[in-house]
Amino acid sequence: MYVERQTGAYTPIRVRHVENSGPDAALAPTVSAMPRRPHALVAPLLVLAMVGCTPTTALPPASPPSEEAPLFASDEEALAAATEAYEEFLAVSSQILQDGGRDPERLLPLVSDEVYETELEGFTEVDSRDLSVSGSSIATDTQLQQHISGAAGLAEVIIYVCVDVSATDVSDSNGTSLVDPDRPSHLAFEAGFVSDQDGHLTLNSKSIWETESVCGDS
Repeated sequence: MYVERQTGAYTPIRVRHVENSGPDAALAPTVSAMPRRPHALVAPLLVLAMVGCTPTTALPPASPPSEEAPLFASDEEALAAATEAYEEFLAVSSQILQDGGRDPERLLPLVSDEVYETELEGFTEVDSRDLSVSGSSIATDTQLQQHISGAAGLAEVIIYVCVDVSATDVSDSNGTSLVDPDRPSHLAFEAGFVSDQDGHLTLNSKSIWETESVCGDS
């Protein structure tokens, strides 16, 4: 069931775009202050008069710019990671629905606060109306829309997902199905993910998309 809504030196940012990409996305690189040079040591004038010389201070060589490897080495890696993250989101969401919408907090580690609040509306409706949900939604195809890698191993990935909902059903307290028999068997979504410094992807946006362009003839 779905609720349809939705690290000193400068480090370069690497951006990959996929042809015919959708809405723009931006990820700013991490920027920190440039390394400070150590202050020269100044000897007291009395010591200078006694030794008859001037002090010199050797400065250490400048450190080479640090450049962290991007979180994903390729668009393929980014797509695979985002696909896995979306499949986990679907699995947990389906389980919550099958449990009558109870304990929705199970979804919190996987999504942003905004996505959670949107999904919570569906869980709450199932619980309050005593609905029964059976079956699970399954991602059958994913396509990369955009992959942006930035500093500190951070990344943003946007994908299109085709979801098979044909095995799901929603029934009222009398056991009567509330699903339109003519409903589409597949739905398409645009899903946006952002990573944290541990490389964990969080679903931070989800919106309905044109089913035909993602699911083909499904």
